[in-house]
Amino acid sequence: MASLQYTTLDVFTTKKFAGNPLAVCKIPPGVTLTQEQKQTIAVEFNYSETTFVHPCSNEGSEVPEWQVDIFTVKTELPFAGHPTIGTCCHMLGQAGKTKGKFNVKAGVIELDYVDGVAKASIPHNTHVHSSTDLSSSRMLEWQSGLKSFYQSGDLKLDVVSPVKGMNFAVVELKSLEELAAVTLPGTELDFSLDQDWNVGPCFSKFYVRMPDQGDGVKRLRTRMIEGSFEDPATGSACCGLAAYLVLKEGVKDGKVKYEILQAVEMGRPSDIGVEVEVQGGQIQTVVLSGRSVSVMEGKIFYE
Repeated sequence: MASLQYTTLDVFTTKKFAGNPLAVCKIPPGVTLTQEQKQTIAVEFNYSETTFVHPCSNEGSEVPEWQVDIFTVKTELPFAGHPTIGTCCHMLGQAGKTKGKFNVKAGVIELDYVDGVAKASIPHNTHVHSSTDLSSSRMLEWQSGLKSFYQSGDLKLDVVSPVKGMNFAVVELKSLEELAAVTLPGTELDFSLDQDWNVGPCFSKFYVRMPDQGDGVKRLRTRMIEGSFEDPATGSACCGLAAYLVLKEGVKDGKVKYEILQAVEMGRPSDIGVEVEVQGGQIQTVVLSGRSVSVMEGKIFYE
């Protein structure tokens, strides 16, 4: 019987039992896991994501590099934010390194890890969908708690993909009272996507702009809903949302910093940083940042 070493972490927080849980599973040298085995292990953890880290491909390098596979309880993802940050904190922290790289299905992620803060320069190809059937009235039918605040055509929303295969309805709300009225409908909200982007799961991201504090940082409060599930911290959605807002607001040049507080309403507050660099109206880099704390460790036995 074979085994894998695992560690669980709470990500985008420094407090245990806050933030978003993550399981990091290390695949030993010479061991191959099938997709089915990885999916089964992810279901066993029942976290929003589980990562599988393959052996370092350049052992001894100052910039270690790992292949990382990211699974939800349903499928493999090309990229996801909180697994990247949590796995970065764990792997670079153990290796005693400040820089590294992850190879994920969406591409290469360059990593920095300094003073307990992980930064990931993530793959990005932000796309705002035009051929979608998701209307304001349809969203209000799905989120009936918002009906007392909006008429059928008043809700501001778009469908955004930060990379191909990850799709989010981004919905702007006007107050924290409205954000608290968002519910878990129990049914998933599927919506059509542009033809060349019609792949991957669909989620809904609700956000409220917070008051300007005069320091140049844009602050948001958010929630992410999928049917009967609420995600405490969604790095990919936050990256997509930040990139979308930069494009929507017509930023031409410079760096725009966001501090995003998610999941206060479910009692697992998560602090997520995103910095978007723009040149000539085009997004050049999207950097996701955050901290994590280890919670549990052990072995998984499998056949």
